[in-house]
Amino acid sequence: MTAIKNKWLRKVITVLLALLFLIIIASASIFYFVFTDNLKEELTRTNLELLKHLDQKLEIMLKNIDKESIQLVQYDEVKRFFDGSMTETERSVNELHISNHIDRLIRSDEFLFSVEMYSYPHNRLVTGDNLTESMKLKNYQWIAEFELFDGYSNWLPARKLPISGANDAIYRNVVTLVRTYPLIHPPGSRKGVVAFNIKEDMLFSLIKNNTSDDQSKTMIIDRDGVVVLHPDSAQLSQDLSGLPYIAQIRRSGLQEGVLAAEVGGKKSRIFYFHAPYTDWTFVRLVPEVQLNEPLMALRSTLVWLCGIILITALVIALVVGRWTFRPIYQFVQTVSSKLNTHPQVRSSAESSLSSLIDIEARFHDIMNGSEQLHKQMKENMPIMKWQLLIELLSDYKINFSNVKPYMEMLGIQLYPNRFIVMCAELDYKSEIASTKDLHLYNYALCNVADEFMNAEGRGASVELENGTCAMIISFADDGCQAELLAAAIAELIKKYVQDHFKQTITIGIGGCVQSVRDIHLSYKQAVEALSYKLVTGRNSIITLEDIQSDPTPQFYRLVGMTDGMLDSIKLLDTEKLSTQIDRWYETFTQYNVSPEMIRQLNLQLMMKTATVADEIGIAPDELIGSRRMQDTLNQLESLEDMKFFLIGVLSDYIERIKERRSTREKSDLIERVQQFIHMHYSRNDLSLNLLADEFKVSISHLSKMFKEQTESNFIDYLMEHRVNQAKALLEQTDSKIRHIAESVGYGNVNSFVRIFKKITALTPSEYRTVLETRIEEMHKK
Repeated sequence: MTAIKNKWLRKVITVLLALLFLIIIASASIFYFVFTDNLKEELTRTNLELLKHLDQKLEIMLKNIDKESIQLVQYDEVKRFFDGSMTETERSVNELHISNHIDRLIRSDEFLFSVEMYSYPHNRLVTGDNLTESMKLKNYQWIAEFELFDGYSNWLPARKLPISGANDAIYRNVVTLVRTYPLIHPPGSRKGVVAFNIKEDMLFSLIKNNTSDDQSKTMIIDRDGVVVLHPDSAQLSQDLSGLPYIAQIRRSGLQEGVLAAEVGGKKSRIFYFHAPYTDWTFVRLVPEVQLNEPLMALRSTLVWLCGIILITALVIALVVGRWTFRPIYQFVQTVSSKLNTHPQVRSSAESSLSSLIDIEARFHDIMNGSEQLHKQMKENMPIMKWQLLIELLSDYKINFSNVKPYMEMLGIQLYPNRFIVMCAELDYKSEIASTKDLHLYNYALCNVADEFMNAEGRGASVELENGTCAMIISFADDGCQAELLAAAIAELIKKYVQDHFKQTITIGIGGCVQSVRDIHLSYKQAVEALSYKLVTGRNSIITLEDIQSDPTPQFYRLVGMTDGMLDSIKLLDTEKLSTQIDRWYETFTQYNVSPEMIRQLNLQLMMKTATVADEIGIAPDELIGSRRMQDTLNQLESLEDMKFFLIGVLSDYIERIKERRSTREKSDLIERVQQFIHMHYSRNDLSLNLLADEFKVSISHLSKMFKEQTESNFIDYLMEHRVNQAKALLEQTDSKIRHIAESVGYGNVNSFVRIFKKITALTPSEYRTVLETRIEEMHKK
């Protein structure tokens, strides 16, 4: 193993050094070339921006001079000089005033050297001298040239002007602005011209280089290539249009740009910018050597940096190589020992794992085993789901939070509380040909049950060993009537099986429990209810109410009367509600109901009303709390006070419901669904599935929209409407209960009787009897 270790060490160090060398060289090269291009572009931008900045500085000063020239010709003395016809004395006085204006102007502007005026009609300077031809040719060529110049002003290139009039006069370089008088007269009608002579050295100070080691030169040429400003005063007024790079600049016609040329035997970059105001061109000459100084410094830095990094990497690889390789070696040794202890590896190869190839092969075997395990787990998920549901149904202590992740993994979705268990059994399972066919029927039954349960809540189904199916359904809404919903879902399942499977089933329904740990209690009740199939017959739904005697029929009858009050609250009929409460309290006296039961009935009514308000979005904290209700009821000493308090609370609820409904928009879809229900309530196959297919929407969306708009779920709404229609038939006809049940959509008379009693607290026969008794009493009166 030591030899292998050293061999791997050498290979790893060699590969790492080679890889590091390539990475460093490639990174440095890429960085250099990319940065070089960016730096060149940046240098070009910087030089062009510098020329623009110089132009801005120069333009500000020149525009100020131009402004002063315009102001000068506005003086009356200047106008008389050009326009008026004066005597010699008047002319002398006038020229004296003009000279004063000019003196003040020159003293206020350090850039201004002199100001000259010339009158074409009088051939006279402002000094009073008449120009001779020699003077025009020597210092005033611009006068004759500008008389026919196509423009109103012009900037002349640098020229020399004498400071004194002696033969050995000292000359000064100036740049001249020439402007016509009047300001906008065309050639041929001009009366004079004004010339502002600007100090060339002061102008050049605005653009000259202030850095001693800067080898670049900046100059300005006019449109003809004549030098206006130049670092070398000997080049002033020289025509440079013959130089190749100047000619190229003039031919380009661009406002700005850069080109390469050889200037003075040196390769240089020429940057230029054309100033629109003066029609001058700024030219900046930068030697390539100076331009490439940053690039040379960068290249040298990168070379040194690469060398230092390579040397450092070599030292680290040689000195620390063994130490860094030790964890890898220990890992390989540990993995080898672990793999050798594996029974499959030891049986397949007793030889030591002498290379990474052997380890790779062993890992490959492990991954194959993992894939097989995953496949087996996927195949066993139905069994695991069955096992988990069986544990939920058994008396097994289960914590919902602990088992929830496993339920999600297995596709079981349940709410954390309010559970009901239903047990379903095929009525003629003994006549089914084989056990396999029975399993297929039960499998299909579980799928159908899951679909119906998940439409109203969340549920899961499982086939039991005795050939029956257990269905666990949970509800999120604490205010819903869970047992009634479960019975309605069971009716839908039974109807579906009868229509599509051509089989009949009997379903036993357990009670509602609040915890996962109590699901087994509901399951036991469902099994017990299913065992009463012998009494109720096949193709039936059996609940706890069907197998238990009614311990307090008085209480249920009084509770049933609250349903009509809830209807009045939903209809916002305060007057009818008050009448119903009066009748309710009269019944309390008639039946001699105990005070405690009266308080409980009142409290239940107010809580049901709060549930109705909550269903339309009125927050519970907006209403009076149940504890306050109970405390208030306990403090009331008479039925009259209790009735007054109840009417006040329920009236407040009605007002809040009115406010909320006034802001709610009725859904067109739900209106059409309600119309369909009112027209087809007698169909025994009327269900959410049918409505969803009829109106082309999903079951879940229709269920949600229906509950939001009607403040009731679909099953409650349908049952209530059917019971109301049945009440009308019981009042208006002498039809048998079975016929009435079929006419309102119930094929099973037992289901109809149970639902009718659930809603009205009376069986259909009892309701008809009570109705007939009331009619007889009314006739007697």
